[in-house]
Amino acid sequence: MIGVLPETLTVGGEEYPVRTDYRNILQVFEAFQDPELQPEEKWIVAIYLLFEDFTCDDDVLQAAQNGFDLGEAMKQISWFISAGQPEKQVLEQPTYNWAQDEQMIFSAVNKVAGRETRELEYLHWWTFLGYFNEVGEGTFSFIVGIRNKLNKGKKLEKHEKEFLFHNKELVKLQKPKTREEQAQEDVYQDLLSEVLG
Repeated sequence: MIGVLPETLTVGGEEYPVRTDYRNILQVFEAFQDPELQPEEKWIVAIYLLFEDFTCDDDVLQAAQNGFDLGEAMKQISWFISAGQPEKQVLEQPTYNWAQDEQMIFSAVNKVAGRETRELEYLHWWTFLGYFNEVGEGTFSFIVGIRNKLNKGKKLEKHEKEFLFHNKELVKLQKPKTREEQAQEDVYQDLLSEVLG
């Protein structure tokens, strides 16, 4: 039905209520960026984050043993996250990261929404994504434009080069660190603080 926001997903002919708040989807994105998780573990996390019938990975695994179709659940999640649009095959380098760019994204989305979306008790993912897709000119779109040009090997304009020179950490997308890499970095920072301190 036109204009209705989905609240359930169908797996094996049965409708399952899902957690539709945008925050749940952002948690799914975090799980998919976690270098510690294997691909199948990421999907199990996504299933228990979104399907209201599940609260942990054991619930999902138990349901799978009882006939719950994980493959179909994955397809339904992909459909929901893409707001019902056909999946695009992602071949290009990403131009934004939900965690790293969080403040810029929310600033841009809030501008479109005309309010602070993080203060809302609930906001359906499709509504949030609609706001996100309407983001126009601003810092976030400017940085995404630079990243896109860099990914495609295109020449930057003078003002873009200057911005990049002064804001490398803001423009450069960071690769997620494993727990081990983060622990090593923390030890290094502690040592550095002691020496300089």
